[in-house]
Amino acid sequence: MKLLRYTLAGEGSTHIGMAASDGVARLDGVEVDGAPIATIGQAIAAALADPAAFAGAAADHGWDDIAFAVPADVGARMLCAGANYHKKYPLDGKVQAPAQPVYFNKPPGTLVAHGEDLVRPSVSVQLDYEVELAVIIGRAGRHIAAAEALDYVGGYTILNDGSVRDWQRHSVAAGKNFFRSGSMGPWITTADEIADPAALEVICRVNGEERQRAGVSEMIFSVAEIVSYLSAVMPLEPGDVVATGSPEGTGGSHDPPRWLIAGDEISFEVPGIGVLQNRVIDE
Repeated sequence: MKLLRYTLAGEGSTHIGMAASDGVARLDGVEVDGAPIATIGQAIAAALADPAAFAGAAADHGWDDIAFAVPADVGARMLCAGANYHKKYPLDGKVQAPAQPVYFNKPPGTLVAHGEDLVRPSVSVQLDYEVELAVIIGRAGRHIAAAEALDYVGGYTILNDGSVRDWQRHSVAAGKNFFRSGSMGPWITTADEIADPAALEVICRVNGEERQRAGVSEMIFSVAEIVSYLSAVMPLEPGDVVATGSPEGTGGSHDPPRWLIAGDEISFEVPGIGVLQNRVIDE
């Protein structure tokens, strides 16, 4: 199933839903085991425990009636693995692969939803794109063995780890976290529909031109290894988002670099999950 967060025209509140055959079935308030669904983390956990938990739900809204929201709870932890594909142009000039996952966070405000505009900041012209597979944790766990880690994954989505490269060179945290510089969505595809995440591909197109394409199997650290590593750092909770890194082909890898500019239309695709689309505007 596909789970999402969305808003309705004229409303200020955000809802949780499931893609139905002809629109979106609203899930917030639906009771599972005597408790109403209130967060995307709860919906993911319910779907992981029982893939048929919301079976047969009818659409409450047509697709034209909703606007997508980032498919993560407000304040959800965004845990990111960097430098997780072999690339020809590392920012620091080194060529060896990292010995362990390179971990950093994304704070709230960094990401926009499917259909929303990415913002190129006024202090830089070096806004770059990075298509990634993102993992949504479905079960709480600590010190999870890599062999068991996929059992804790509730679903998958698409993430654009928007990066402001000149700022990234002096501060990874700054370069990776400019306001509304990245995106995520359009929804979460539950883990029961993805037999093996390593069989997926990540693809990025700018104005229709393919810039990135790689198999998730090419990652230096697998989804399971990243989840296991992070679970040693902290207890993982349902709704946590884990980004897994981006392959070669970003704008900074070209000579000369091909930074994003206002008006660019970008699509980030993971076949089997969906397509995340955004447009670039200037701050």
